[in-house]
Amino acid sequence: MILLAIVVILLAVAKQALCLQQLVPKAVVSSLNSSLTLLYQNNLNLTDDVNHIGAILLDPMPRSSATAACAAIGESLLSRQAIVNHYSDFLRALSYQAYAGRAKTVQLYTIEGGSLSVAADIGEMTFPCTPKTASLPVLCSQSAAGNRATSGIASTPANQITVAAAGNNYVGFRNQKAFRFLGLRYAEPPQRWRYTSLYGETGLTIQANNYGSQCIQTGSGGSEDCLYLNIQTPYIPKAGSTDNLRAVLIWIHGGGFTGGSGADPSTDGSQLASRDDIVTVTFNYRLSTIGFLAVPGTNITGNYGIADQNLAIRVSMLSHTVVQLLSDTDASRF
Repeated sequence: MILLAIVVILLAVAKQALCLQQLVPKAVVSSLNSSLTLLYQNNLNLTDDVNHIGAILLDPMPRSSATAACAAIGESLLSRQAIVNHYSDFLRALSYQAYAGRAKTVQLYTIEGGSLSVAADIGEMTFPCTPKTASLPVLCSQSAAGNRATSGIASTPANQITVAAAGNNYVGFRNQKAFRFLGLRYAEPPQRWRYTSLYGETGLTIQANNYGSQCIQTGSGGSEDCLYLNIQTPYIPKAGSTDNLRAVLIWIHGGGFTGGSGADPSTDGSQLASRDDIVTVTFNYRLSTIGFLAVPGTNITGNYGIADQNLAIRVSMLSHTVVQLLSDTDASRF
């Protein structure tokens, strides 16, 4: 069932064997046995993004495993010079991990050539000597660029992640601010003026690095085959883990039921994900006459767009879906 597939993407980044020998780095991450946290100090100023960098935080592991773990996601250990050059960004991002209860007040990390100590209580970072046998959280570089909502702008072989989930392979990617899985069908292709059902095809390799078509609307086109869902998150837990799950925001786009889409750049999910440390889910639903026509005395009963919204929310809220697996929300309350 796609209910499981859509969301296990975000958990299954750790289910296949590491691919460290590809000619072009393309992460097929599975038995890494680590969560992935994309750290980025987002000040919401797009024009300033070129002056900032991020990092990928991995779970504690021996130093001997750290280089290979970063290489598995197409990165290297974060350099001391990068930290010095962006001291304020990394101090704030890593101090937040302590504030959120995910790190100690004074926390050591493995970096290139040594260790980094972050003392969140006094706002200080140093580079101490630590035993090579110490098992510490790992900071990897984060070379993925691009921050706009435009389809595929940041998707390259170097930052793609291929994940096996519920009978399908999903190819997502990360940009500067979030892990992104875009254009995921949440319903069967709709028939005109009919309520649709959950999508359940398996055995496919699905390119999840472009938004699906917007629903047909006056003035800007689109398609009737438009029921797609998007997931953007700063955090991917390792397989089977329920630690450090983030809250999830489900965004229903506006437009007076006549326009709009889940790919609206003004509400790009990666901004919300990185700034607020949450998972964002956006989706399309049928609009205008296609979504809301009702003819009394016939089987054209209307509110197809509302039914689409209901189905997308169910996909996000039922057990084994994005909210249950990526946050501590109790779906029984809804």
